[in-house]
Amino acid sequence: MKKRNSFVLRRVLSSFSVLVILFSQGTSAFASVGEGTETGDAEASMKLGEAQEETGVVEKGEPPQTMEDQQAGDTEAPSVEPPVAEVPPAVDKTILQNKIRELTQVLANSSLYTSTSLPITTANQLLARGQQLLASEEVSDEEVANCIAEITNLLAKLVLRGDKGPLQALVATAAGLVETDYTAASYSVLAAALVAAQQLLNDPDAVTESLTASLNQLQSAIAGLVKTEAPKPETPKPEKPKPENPETPKPDVPVVETPKETKPEKPVIKEPETDKPTSNKSEKEQSVKKSDGDQQVVDAGVTDSTDETQSEESTTTVVETNSGDDSTNEIDTNFAVDSLTSSDLNGFELPLLSSFSDQRQAALIAQGLKTLSQPFDKAATLSNERSLPESFSNRSLLQYLYSSVLDVNLGEDYDEMAQVGERVSLDQLQPGDLLFWENQGQPTKVAMYLAEGKYLMADEPLQNQNVVIPSVNKTKTTLEEKGAQEDSLPGVRIYTLQGYSKDENGKVRLASSEEGMLPEKMIESSEQHANPSFAQHVLADQSLTLIGEELLASYGASIDFRKNPVTESFIASIAEDARELGLQYGVYPSVMIAQAILETGSGGSLLSKAPYYNLFGIKGLYNGNSVSMKTMEDDGTGNLYQITAAFRNYPNFRASLTDYVSLIRGGTGYNQNFYQGVWRSEAKNYLQATAFLTGRYATDTSYNNKLNSLIATYHLTQYDEPRVADAGVIITGRDAIPNSYAEKMIFPDYNGVDYNHSGSYPVGQCTWYVYNRIAQLGGTVDDFMGNGGEWGQRGASLGYRTTQIPTVGYAVSFHPGVASSSKQYGHVAFVEAVGLEGILVSEGNVVGPTTVSYRVIPNSIARTNQVTYVAPK
Repeated sequence: MKKRNSFVLRRVLSSFSVLVILFSQGTSAFASVGEGTETGDAEASMKLGEAQEETGVVEKGEPPQTMEDQQAGDTEAPSVEPPVAEVPPAVDKTILQNKIRELTQVLANSSLYTSTSLPITTANQLLARGQQLLASEEVSDEEVANCIAEITNLLAKLVLRGDKGPLQALVATAAGLVETDYTAASYSVLAAALVAAQQLLNDPDAVTESLTASLNQLQSAIAGLVKTEAPKPETPKPEKPKPENPETPKPDVPVVETPKETKPEKPVIKEPETDKPTSNKSEKEQSVKKSDGDQQVVDAGVTDSTDETQSEESTTTVVETNSGDDSTNEIDTNFAVDSLTSSDLNGFELPLLSSFSDQRQAALIAQGLKTLSQPFDKAATLSNERSLPESFSNRSLLQYLYSSVLDVNLGEDYDEMAQVGERVSLDQLQPGDLLFWENQGQPTKVAMYLAEGKYLMADEPLQNQNVVIPSVNKTKTTLEEKGAQEDSLPGVRIYTLQGYSKDENGKVRLASSEEGMLPEKMIESSEQHANPSFAQHVLADQSLTLIGEELLASYGASIDFRKNPVTESFIASIAEDARELGLQYGVYPSVMIAQAILETGSGGSLLSKAPYYNLFGIKGLYNGNSVSMKTMEDDGTGNLYQITAAFRNYPNFRASLTDYVSLIRGGTGYNQNFYQGVWRSEAKNYLQATAFLTGRYATDTSYNNKLNSLIATYHLTQYDEPRVADAGVIITGRDAIPNSYAEKMIFPDYNGVDYNHSGSYPVGQCTWYVYNRIAQLGGTVDDFMGNGGEWGQRGASLGYRTTQIPTVGYAVSFHPGVASSSKQYGHVAFVEAVGLEGILVSEGNVVGPTTVSYRVIPNSIARTNQVTYVAPK
């Protein structure tokens, strides 16, 4: 009976348990009503567990089940532990950041690209999405990668717009040609070429290839024009009277002779009494006699002070020509210069605005160039005024530049300045970066990087520094004496990084601590700066100040000319004559060539072609030769009207260049110094020369901008330096050294002292001189380096640094037979200066055993494996 009762009791409890479970499963559906019952459910569960224990429902060894366990058991779902939250790795956004920077620059210069290749709306949307991804912390690698791919794809499809300048100039010339002056067949070819060219000019997305092809087509069409022959008026011939008796004419009947054909007389040309330039008054007052006998007074020279030449963009139809002799006038010898005035740009060429990755860099450089030649004052500080200070200290120059252009405070001392921005390596310098020099780990000097290995620094004039000058009697002027004779060198100057070079791929190389550096004592003996210790990239998210925006708006080379073979070919045809004449008479060849490109549309204008050869649109007569053309003039208000003007007709391009130099050096008939501001003795650099021409040679207010942009595009400043002869000319005196190299010489002259106490090098030999030259300046080389041609190999084996990079202060070892050296012993010399086209060396035993001479060795030798440079210790 007890067992049965026990069994019944267990059945009841089990049923009760089932009800409790069912009730608990249903609570979720009534959660809003049953809130706060969790405690009661737990207590019921505990009581149920105790009751099961008492009745023995729970099997041995099993823990008591809670209601949650039973629910889980009913669904037979396995127990799963809650996952541990993992922190996702940070997404690398470096590439995306770089791509966004590139896209931002492209959008800022959107006018440079064709509209079809740069969809502005798409690009802006892509830029906004990329910036959102950069700002967001919760992005995936896939999102970043997709955005990078889209930006890369957009950038890869960009197509640059072409330069329409040369084609526009030629179209203006061709459009003024009169159809009736030429045969129908030849003019129809021109008309078709003009239509095609005009369509291309109207196309905002025209590319360089199409523009060049159209330019060539139009030039061919103009060259192929055939003039129509005007019908000659018949001259009636008087008939001879017939005598009544032909055999016996009567004497009282006069015989009428047929009149001879007359030709118009040439005007009598009055030659100038002195060797004045051809633009003198005597020639300006000449008149041209037309073939019909009427006199027409034309302007043979300069019409007024604001328009010295007639732009070839508006010169059109040839009306007539006037012939004289074909001789070339010589330039007044009084205009020749003894030596060239060095440019304060020190080889720096203002880059095109479009070449900067960040236009703020252009504003910094433009402001920096305004400070050139300002005096150095060690106590100068930055004032609150934004006007150009009267002087600069080393620190205040950089503080002024960054404050005025970007409103950036660089700090009060070198340590603070060195903490601004991020550190970059010297082979990755960008314009505007700060360069720092250290002494015992502390920054002591600062400069701003410009471009192409050049930097701007305010420093003490040379004569105020501790320059080592040997106290011996010398016939040449030492640096110390030179400093006493001349004004102090300017404090703000442009310097060159040591050992700077670029390979064919554009990769930059600099002299490092292992290569290209002079020993400390030799640096102390020179005007040379060692390369900086480190650099800081300061530009981040700063905005331009009002001054910065004005600098950018007035940037001196903002016209984006593109190189084309037509212009390059034209430059090649006049460059060497321009170099020769410019250097001889103190005019910038780079400016002369740029003007010729601009005035003639790269040699495409009718007036500049044979047989006229007028490169600069100068009006008048040249040795009796002129060509009259219909041309358009500006009335000063922008309205054009047509006139017929006579332009000088030259026998060749050199004659036109010569006449231009005479005009620039000789001025106008009423003011011989009218163009004085263009002379190299007056303009400190080509930028000042082009600025002076604007409003004086041409009324175009952007004339200097166009010239500067052409100079930058084709690197025309290379012609401002003398050409290096392939063989190297021996120079016996320092005064005869080309100015472009003389200005780069940083060491005092050789003092004549023999430091070779061991006698290892015979007196007067090239090895003896180089050993003593290096010793004089504080460096050392081994007493037993061998013959001159062996110094490279011997030096390397003795632990001296050797390189193929031309470096000032190094010994240069010529392999046997190179640069006219001995085919058995070779030669060794000392590098005094490194120029654009070669190196200047001093050497012994070339003219005489104890005579020091100089030579310019061209890059065709100086930058090859035929020579080795050995660094002193």
